[in-house]
Amino acid sequence: MTADHASPQQTEERPTPQPKPGGKKIIGLVAIVALIAVAAGVWLLLPGKQTPGPVKPTTDEASRKVKNQPVIEYSKKGKNALMEERKASLGIKDGLDMIVKEGEAIKVGGQTVSVKEISDSIQAKEGGITEKDLTAAAAGGTGAYGIHIVQPGDNIWNIHFKLLKAYMAGKQIALPDESDEPDRSGYSSGIGKLLKFSENMVYIYNIRDRQLATDIHVIRPLTKIVIYKMDRVFELLDEVDIENAGRIRFDGENIWIPAD
Repeated sequence: MTADHASPQQTEERPTPQPKPGGKKIIGLVAIVALIAVAAGVWLLLPGKQTPGPVKPTTDEASRKVKNQPVIEYSKKGKNALMEERKASLGIKDGLDMIVKEGEAIKVGGQTVSVKEISDSIQAKEGGITEKDLTAAAAGGTGAYGIHIVQPGDNIWNIHFKLLKAYMAGKQIALPDESDEPDRSGYSSGIGKLLKFSENMVYIYNIRDRQLATDIHVIRPLTKIVIYKMDRVFELLDEVDIENAGRIRFDGENIWIPAD
């Protein structure tokens, strides 16, 4: 007599997973990094905490940029003979404080900046100025910059108008003080349109921050300078016939100057 025996159930024991070496350390490190990132984010959101802005040149870097360059210093006292000579060569007496060019530097108060540094900023903004444009030597030619030092009470409109009057005076044409005012119907005069268009041809440079200003209407005395690229200015003004100024048209971007 045989007895039936049930086959014993086969079982397989699997080893308990063991943590990888260094696993807890890695997780802990990730957690610490995450906490630091969160803390930094909260810190930046606190009042008065801002992300750092553009890196400004150090005093040593700024000094190197003007080393061995003639420095033209602005002063209200007396006249600079070289500047008077250059303005006379352009046929103007007023409207600008300096006529400068590549290889020179200007000093206003305690701030000194090279013209090359300014022209590099302009080139970066416009993107279309060639190196030849920026290095022409003639004071009245391409590459020369007219500088107006912003004074208390200045505004961009009056700065432009003063230069326009000086230019016309050099041509023996006297512009009345009210020639930039609207007519009785409230329409802009031809001179007013010309001044409005000229805002597209000017640069405002902050000599303290050493960069072009984004808003030309916010100008601060002795910290900002108004810069004209002289060949562009005269190219426009040479086309203006004051007798036909009333026929000037300006659409907010483009200007039409009638022929003689």
